[in-house]
Parts: sequence; C-alpha cells; structure tokens
Amino acid sequence: MNTNNLTEVEKTVESIPMGQKAYYSKTVTEADVAIFQGITGDGNALSTNASFAARTPLGRCPIQSELLASFTWPVSTMIASPGAVTIGQELTFFKPVYVGDTVTVVGEVTKKVLEKKFVYVQTTIYNQNDEMVADGFVLELMRVHS
Repeated sequence: MNTNNLTEVEKTVESIPMGQKAYYSKTVTEADVAIFQGITGDGNALSTNASFAARTPLGRCPIQSELLASFTWPVSTMIASPGAVTIGQELTFFKPVYVGDTVTVVGEVTKKVLEKKFVYVQTTIYNQNDEMVADGFVLELMRVHS
C-alpha cells in the first residue's frame, strides 16, 4: 500500500516568494533528439543529419533549440505548480548544445504582478562548462480555476 501523501496545495501569486529558485539538470541523449523529432516533426537537417551538419560552421549536430527550451519547464513547474498555467515564454539562444552535453536550468522568480496573477520566472541555461547557452523567462498565470 502506498502511504505517500499525494495531496498538493495549490499555489497562488501571493504564496510564491520573490527570488525563489529551482534547478533542473539533464544530460542530452540521442534518444532525446529522436523522440523530440518524432513528437514535434522538427526534422531540421542541422539537428538530425550528421552529414549535413558536418558541412556547416558548427561541424556537428546541435540539439533542436525548442528541445533545449523545453528543459525550462521543470523549473517553472517546481516554482508555480500546482495552480499555474504557462501563458508565455521568451528565450534567447547564445551557444549550441550537443548530444552528451549536460545542461542546468536555473529558474528564479524575478517579478510578480498581483492584480493580473502573473509570476515571471527567469530561466537561464548553462552547459557543463558553466557557459550560459540560453536566457529568458516563463510567464505563469496563477489560480487558473475559481
């Protein structure tokens, strides 16, 4: 019998402290790239065709940028859920990420708009060399039901 308490308390914009942080790390695999391509249809040759990528300035296949962007979701979920729905995301990519790289996402609450029930979570992604590879934010709408 499972004795874990699975009851979660819904978070509100008021209950999430400014500056709260969350972290997520992931080593990217070939399977991640292939599964992402299968789910989304993102078959960009730069990310999926080694022969093509070898002829580019990168010399090899970077992972899909939106696959990298999806790694920000765990930190915003840790901070704002349950009780939130993501309604916006902005992310700027600075360096390519490759299969075998380990990325760490740092999420931090940087702004709250109480009257609109918005929580902004800055999402910064670093590679295993502590180089920033992407930076942006996720916008969470809190209290999505009455």
